[in-house]
Amino acid sequence: MSRFSHLGAIFLGCLLYGVAGQHWIIPPLSDLQSGANELCGLSNPDGLGIDVKVTDGYSRPGEYPWVVALFSKGQFFAGGSLIKPGVVLTASHLLESKVAEDIMIRAGAWNIAARAEQLPHEERQVTSIVRHENFTFATGGNNIALLFLSLPFELKTHIRTMCLPRQGKSFDQGRCFVAGWGKVSYQDSQLSNVQKKIQLPLVNREVCQDQLRKTPLGPDSVLPDSLLCAGGERNKDTCRGDGGSPLFCPMEGDPERYEQAGIVNWGIKCGTENIPAIYTNVALFRDWIDQHVANKPQF
Repeated sequence: MSRFSHLGAIFLGCLLYGVAGQHWIIPPLSDLQSGANELCGLSNPDGLGIDVKVTDGYSRPGEYPWVVALFSKGQFFAGGSLIKPGVVLTASHLLESKVAEDIMIRAGAWNIAARAEQLPHEERQVTSIVRHENFTFATGGNNIALLFLSLPFELKTHIRTMCLPRQGKSFDQGRCFVAGWGKVSYQDSQLSNVQKKIQLPLVNREVCQDQLRKTPLGPDSVLPDSLLCAGGERNKDTCRGDGGSPLFCPMEGDPERYEQAGIVNWGIKCGTENIPAIYTNVALFRDWIDQHVANKPQF
């Protein structure tokens, strides 16, 4: 087995992220789901006014309205982002053994274990899958896929689309976010019911590769050009179950709006200091995304 074959087994196992046992009080339904706003990447930084206890490490209800949950035969298996009302962006490796008819997309969700939420989530069936033709499982290269839905979601305050960067954009070394339902820590036995919120530093590729070469990957490991790095801080990381979720960064001059820099791809365990996690670099695939979306004009 090659190093990167071994890498694939380790990392995709770590990030193919069950449901933890948090308990949350759901007050009566309000009218906060009205008043749709179609600006992409627009967050609700204070949530949507729902009176629940939210601890550090979790998002507020409705805070990141473009983050969606992927279910297969009723079982949560991955995250993704709504990039158009009828199109979801996610990671290709998560779909290796999946068929479109078995996948349901849930948008507007916060607690995925709840049968009903104060801000009602909505679901759509996937009708077709487009995986990148040059995806390489062993290294995570070109790890990107599009899911086309049976019907577009109606946009509203807690269901919005994510902005995508222009082709080739380089993100400055700053701090960005991931939201998803993966494990809180590597030792946990279950995934999180409630949407997590993780703030991470972007890491220079050369620094990242040097750090990874000090791991069991070995001194000869090479990151494919289609990847970027983020994290490397102790106990702050994406983990199993976060695969496919978006890494998103605040826009210059408008910190309440975001654009997607990455897709959760792979990592070594979770939350180890000086070992960043690896993300698909979305900016390198903007033309690819646009081409495939244009081929399905109804979306």
